[in-house]
Amino acid sequence: MSTDPLLQPYQLKHITFRNRIMTTSHEPAYAEDGMPKERYRAYHVERAKAGIALTMTAGSAAISKDSPPVFNNILAYKDEVVPWMKDLVDECHEHGAKVMIQLTHLGRRTRWDKGDWLPAVSPSHSREPAHRAFPKKMEEWDIDRIVKDFADASERMKAAGLDGLEIESYGHLMDQFWSPLTNTL
Repeated sequence: MSTDPLLQPYQLKHITFRNRIMTTSHEPAYAEDGMPKERYRAYHVERAKAGIALTMTAGSAAISKDSPPVFNNILAYKDEVVPWMKDLVDECHEHGAKVMIQLTHLGRRTRWDKGDWLPAVSPSHSREPAHRAFPKKMEEWDIDRIVKDFADASERMKAAGLDGLEIESYGHLMDQFWSPLTNTL
């Protein structure tokens, strides 16, 4: 057995990783109809076979219909995602790797003409420069609904057997609340 610390098991609360090698959240854009089907699963399983301890899936999996992905992301707001994620998780677990996911609401960092063509939402009407959305200023019921959407998406991932999740905030809805440039609530 190697004495290299990078290759030693690592304990993080209740999870033991077989080493300290991981892939961070990123979006390969392999989802089909917003689901992590065969190609998406194979992408992560190959890393598990190679010996990584953790594969982070879904750079910015969408938790709400009004957060349409712009990079072919996973739609974590749909119940049908559970069996697809479960297959991915089970196969990665068979090869000794843990699996986590990154969940987010894009807020104004999306486009109006994607998904269900719902208006983007944000704490202000401030236009997003990269994706050019003019967001609807959020109301209390929007906040309540999106909090519930995060909880529901998290429950779906738990049902699929994921080992944990990450909440993406930088540039996305949560960050839009933190910044005085985008929060007028």
